[in-house]
Amino acid sequence: MNLRLLVKTLVNSISRDGLGGTLRKVTARLLTSRHPDEDFDRKHGTDTSGIEPLWKLKIQSPNASFGVRYEATTEHELVSALEFLSEDLRGFTFVDLGCGKGRTLLIASRQGFKEIIGVEFALELVQIARANLAKMHVERATVVHQDAADFRFPATDTVLYLYNPFSREVAEQVVSNLGRAGRRKLYVIYKRPECADLLDASDSLQRLGRPPTAPHMHIWSERR
Repeated sequence: MNLRLLVKTLVNSISRDGLGGTLRKVTARLLTSRHPDEDFDRKHGTDTSGIEPLWKLKIQSPNASFGVRYEATTEHELVSALEFLSEDLRGFTFVDLGCGKGRTLLIASRQGFKEIIGVEFALELVQIARANLAKMHVERATVVHQDAADFRFPATDTVLYLYNPFSREVAEQVVSNLGRAGRRKLYVIYKRPECADLLDASDSLQRLGRPPTAPHMHIWSERR
């Protein structure tokens, strides 16, 4: 248990959201933690469910206090969002920043992507994600042990996925890094986007909308 990280995370949250906002977030997370989505793992024999607070993990990154807990995305949500793009994904790279245990990587592996990259700064979660990929015999996916703020995006058509993995201190750097990568097409799928204003303010991105069957998924594309 990383008590220093727990205290620093709470201080940052109170500074950003106030005491009332922090208490509401903590209460909501305690309630959702009682009902983890485990159907995916029962079906596939993997370990992707549950909620993992970052203060329970060993993280060396200076941005650890700006991270948000791991919680898996449902298969329905991600598939709905990908179908909403109406793209042939065989030429795209799928990138999940804050991939945690790697469920999205497993789902993406069945959607035809040319390459799949998960980025995660908690080593324990990296190891679990890699084990899940090996169990499912997914060979074209890579899990990178790295801070999302330091990740350099590939110069290929890209679908970036974010499940609200970090606060704006890191999100600002990620948006900046996106602008430096050369490519023809980019889509950003952002679940419960607390930093949506940063993407809306970007000169290179525009909102596409939300899938009707997955309204928590907000989607942007690169301006053309």
